[in-house]
Amino acid sequence: MSVFDTKTNPAICVFPWVHEYRNLKGKTALCCHGNALRVDESLSKIRKQMLDGIKPRACDTCYKKEAENNFSPRIEETINWIKKFGEPDINNPVLQFVDIRYDPTCNLKCKICGPALSTLWQKEKKVSLPINSANKEYLNGIDKRQLKKVYLAGGEPTYIKGYLEFLEELILVNQECEVMINTNLKKLPLQWREIIKKIKNLTIVCSCDSIGTLGTYVRYPLGWNEFEDNVRFVSEHANFLQFNLVASNLTTHKLYETCAWMKQYSNNINIIILDGPESMSELAVPHADRGVYIDSIAKLEKFPVSVYYATNFRSKIQYLLTKYHDAVYDESLHKTLQREISEQDSHRSLQLQDVDTFLYGWIYR
Repeated sequence: MSVFDTKTNPAICVFPWVHEYRNLKGKTALCCHGNALRVDESLSKIRKQMLDGIKPRACDTCYKKEAENNFSPRIEETINWIKKFGEPDINNPVLQFVDIRYDPTCNLKCKICGPALSTLWQKEKKVSLPINSANKEYLNGIDKRQLKKVYLAGGEPTYIKGYLEFLEELILVNQECEVMINTNLKKLPLQWREIIKKIKNLTIVCSCDSIGTLGTYVRYPLGWNEFEDNVRFVSEHANFLQFNLVASNLTTHKLYETCAWMKQYSNNINIIILDGPESMSELAVPHADRGVYIDSIAKLEKFPVSVYYATNFRSKIQYLLTKYHDAVYDESLHKTLQREISEQDSHRSLQLQDVDTFLYGWIYR
């Protein structure tokens, strides 16, 4: 029996044996979903806990998701890693998968984001957060020949010159390495188009929460026509295209239409249920207005996605239905959302009342 059987051992995860994550502030975690490690939480201690069936505090996010909907990144990522790369040697861990972030440069200011991950947001809020030079140096110093997987996120990767240099070096020494690039595809400069063609094992993870004018509104200032052209290019030249679709109360009422548009380019649709801010969750939506959300979600119960994503997709659809049916309405979150939308729209050319009458109607009632 596999040591990494997630059903037999509800604590185990492959990441402590193969992966390292560092966020823009330099905090280290077992992955991007986990909590930052404390001083007393060494990797060796966490590995032992998992092998003993003890759930480490650092991984509470996944265990909580499993309690709510029987699925989590822990389960998904462990199963996928074993299928692709086999089991790691539990006695001799080797760093084979890195997600090291160092630059918040970004060309969008998405509704659910903020200054910590976007220089455009920083400009709006009149703050400035530096590049994490230590993280950049650390990433560039990793032995690229040992890597089996690299995940690049930002900011926006296509605006980060250092990522291009890193990939050019990686291609020279390790063409088999899987590369995942999480991008908004607002722009796709020539150099990035060329490197997309070069990478042998490339996954483009495209962030898209809605389509058309609403898509531009929530990921402002996305230019929809150029974005769709870039999606088309990637679908034709990268060997794998995945959509990441964040389900917030600004987008879930259009979930079916968005998935139907995505299916033109890829069946690989990953729904991400918003963790925060809570004001953009179902909690802020009055019960009288939730029927529109529930109808849109219910249309996706039998929506055809790739086999690779089907279990996760179905689980999240059912979870969303439960949340919009059962979650207690919080009027204070509703008011917070109203204030946040008003503040954000005051800095932008797109106004909610001109974009979506349904949203405007219940948010400003």
